[in-house]
Amino acid sequence: MQSANETAPHRLPAKRDQDTPVTLLYIRSDHDSHDVLDAGLATIVGRYAPLVVLIPVSPDEVEPQFARWAERTPTVLVVRDGKVVGEAIGAFLPVRELDRVVRCAVEWTR
Repeated sequence: MQSANETAPHRLPAKRDQDTPVTLLYIRSDHDSHDVLDAGLATIVGRYAPLVVLIPVSPDEVEPQFARWAERTPTVLVVRDGKVVGEAIGAFLPVRELDRVVRCAVEWTR
């Protein structure tokens, strides 16, 4: 997956308006393969589109507090209204666990 920004640290998305989706900030290293998580995230984004947007970034593109585990294992931060409201950590997360975290964020915004 390509990174969102190659030069500046990524900040959490700003507060959303009524039409702005929940953001999945996918923090992962470019040198490791995360096919299982990539496939799971594709399923989740497809399931909740257009309410969910996926932004892949590398650990060095985010501020340190957002990349605390991502140096060792991929991390997905679920962001709503500029705040982290969920977190999924690990390369082999089952789709049902990703779904639960994202569904809570999506349904709570309605």
